[in-house]
Formats: sequence, C-alpha cells, structure tokens
Amino acid sequence: MQPSNELVALTQRSLEAFASGDPDRFFAQRISQQEGVLAIATDPNEWWSGHEKITELFKAQSEAMQGISITNSAPLAYSEGTVGWIADRPTLRLPDGTDLPFRLTIVYHQEEGQWRIVQWHASLGVANEVTFGEELPT
Repeated sequence: MQPSNELVALTQRSLEAFASGDPDRFFAQRISQQEGVLAIATDPNEWWSGHEKITELFKAQSEAMQGISITNSAPLAYSEGTVGWIADRPTLRLPDGTDLPFRLTIVYHQEEGQWRIVQWHASLGVANEVTFGEELPT
C-alpha cells in the first residue's frame, strides 16, 4: 500500500462539489458506471446501487441541502495497483451553523486511467451509551 495524495485531493474536490449544490460539476463524473457500484449514507433508506441511481440521488440531496459546507476534511488515502481507498472524518456544517461530524470511507477503482468511486459509505457516529445503553471500551 502506498499513501495517495491524488486520492486525498480527489476526495476533497468531490466533497466540495457535493456541498456546492452542483455535483455534476465534478462529483457525478467520478461515480463508476461498472456493475456493483454502491453508495450507503446515514439514513436507513440510503442504500443505492448503480451509477444512474447514485448520481440522481446525490444530485437531489445536494440541491436540497443548499447552504451547507463540508469542513475539516483530512482523508487518509492509500492505493495498491488499480484500487484505492480513503477514510475521513469531515464535518457537515448546516446553514444554521450546526456542525455534524461524520465518517466517510470511499473505495476507488482506476478505470481508463481515471479514479472512479465504486463504494461510498457515510455514517454518523453514535455513542455506545446511546446504542447499547452502556459505556463500552473505545
């Protein structure tokens, strides 16, 4: 595995495009058109597969979330051959100033010389006390 500054920059540009309200500007071009592409987000109903479905829903959500920004992105990124991945803990800032830290992992695959997203997973961390009703070792 090798650290990948290219995937760091690509991830940050993708997040900026999503927050801009115009994901077609950059982000949608980065979703793979290969079979098996998957996006999972924070809502239990956000489990989408296929390029068209993912880009359609990311665009709709980006437009619906006008006025947001994504800050504190500092992905850890690695690649090996034609596969790369990142892990990040950025913050979603809502128009009212509320900050929502979230967790993001992305798997990239190099297709025709371009890194494309084949798997995207975003989640909101929930304390063990809330989930299990007790404190657990972390």
